[in-house]
Amino acid sequence: MNILGLHCGVTANQHDPGAALIIDGNLVGVYEEERFCRVKSPRGTLPVRSTYQLLKDNQLTMKDIDLVVHSGVTHNDLLPRLQRFLKHYYGYVPRIEMVHHQTAHMASAYYCSGFSEAMCISWDGFGDGLSAQYGTGRNGKLAILGSCPDSQSIGQFYTGITSFLGFKADEDEYKVMGLASFGSPVYDLSSLVQPTDTGFVVNESIFDFSPRLMCSFEPAYNEHYIKLLGSPRVMEEQITQRHKDIAASAQRALEECLVSLVTHLHRKTGLKKLCLAGGVALNCSANKVIQELPFIDELFVQPAASDRGLPLGCAILGAVDEGYTDFALSHAYYGPDYSVEELENTLKLVGLPYKTIEYPTEEAARRLSQGEILGWMQGRSEFGPRALGHRSILADPSASDMKDKVNARIKFREEFRPFAPAVLAEKASDVFEMNQLSPFMTITFNVKEAWQNKIPAVNHINNSARVQTVAKTPGSLFHELISDFYKLTDTPAVLNTSFNVMGQPIVETAKDALTTFASSGMDATFIGPFLIKKK
Repeated sequence: MNILGLHCGVTANQHDPGAALIIDGNLVGVYEEERFCRVKSPRGTLPVRSTYQLLKDNQLTMKDIDLVVHSGVTHNDLLPRLQRFLKHYYGYVPRIEMVHHQTAHMASAYYCSGFSEAMCISWDGFGDGLSAQYGTGRNGKLAILGSCPDSQSIGQFYTGITSFLGFKADEDEYKVMGLASFGSPVYDLSSLVQPTDTGFVVNESIFDFSPRLMCSFEPAYNEHYIKLLGSPRVMEEQITQRHKDIAASAQRALEECLVSLVTHLHRKTGLKKLCLAGGVALNCSANKVIQELPFIDELFVQPAASDRGLPLGCAILGAVDEGYTDFALSHAYYGPDYSVEELENTLKLVGLPYKTIEYPTEEAARRLSQGEILGWMQGRSEFGPRALGHRSILADPSASDMKDKVNARIKFREEFRPFAPAVLAEKASDVFEMNQLSPFMTITFNVKEAWQNKIPAVNHINNSARVQTVAKTPGSLFHELISDFYKLTDTPAVLNTSFNVMGQPIVETAKDALTTFASSGMDATFIGPFLIKKK
């Protein structure tokens, strides 16, 4: 049975459209529209290109699809819109099933975790009238135990802080998280949000806007934030200690509220494993606090926890109804792939000189050890907001000036933003204080004292790092690359950041990679077996 999960941006100006495909119970692809339209987190758009490419790559047409699943069950006009969309672009409308936004998030977390039983939480800004939903997964079945309405959105509270600090709402929340480490939580935000015995309570008046917000570029805070925190930061205004302290206070408030809900759910269920999804689940600093709770044995955060993961959750819900429940993720490489011939044809078309490398991981490791900053495009692209070694920019984490170099020369972004380490899974516990693997870069861990000065480029100011543990994976060269670097340097990790510059989507094709390479300060880039240099 062929099941297509979709997320379209036609309802409430939604973002991150995409498509996921399950064939006879096997997940075969998760494609994000932004990788094809080249607009980061596009709003109000349809997954036209991603759906087409996903079907084409699997030798299917829309007539071969038995079921389309989409979230937005509370939106009465969405089903006819979907029918019109599918008919117009693909000439055929399969059977369509509508599911709940938050349940799709929960499904993407539980069924991909590999856990038989676990607590499950979806928390985000809003979706289908709710901002959170929680319950359990047991023996392949989800049970909903509670929810939070839109008016109690902890995600929208944090978005308001993001906007107040001069960043883009619904996109730059991770900047607030990174900035928080430089501040102290000196502001009392209990008049905005506060934990309770059963979760948290949000002051609903912080969402009052007249006229109501219609665009993500509008300020997402109101007078309640200003009365409490003073004047908001104007775009491009220098970031001061006050701004850092506001970020730290918001991060602390968020963590306290999330911990309270997790604790409440644990008391109700007695379960010690936890699955998370929804945009708030991308806050890896909060995930660290949750993972360290004494009653949490293991935490799984779906790699595309935001709305990027909705197509996956939708497809899984459709498959569960057909009796399929095993979708445990060992990797996130479910994007498109390109043959060596296709890659070389692009290089010939562009006209840049290139060289075929017999052992690209060895050559890349050697160049990294000499201080070069490299682009690395290999195999199927990863889905989700994190580059996990197939569409990455790589550097030596032991160089003390490397963080500033990559921020200034490559990413063109704020100097306070940290970078993540990708570490050999078998060596991770030697370098970081961790009792579980973290293959999707969704949890922060402390850097062991002996390594804090050895990997300064990926050691954040609070001696933590958003770790990606890298295991040997079929079809991936990333473990081999880090192993070759380890042999040369005695450092079992590399600095890994997404192959893009600030404000742009992660590269998808060789053409995308060459464009980013040419317009940034990278020294060289590897595209499949081909090396392209600037000198």
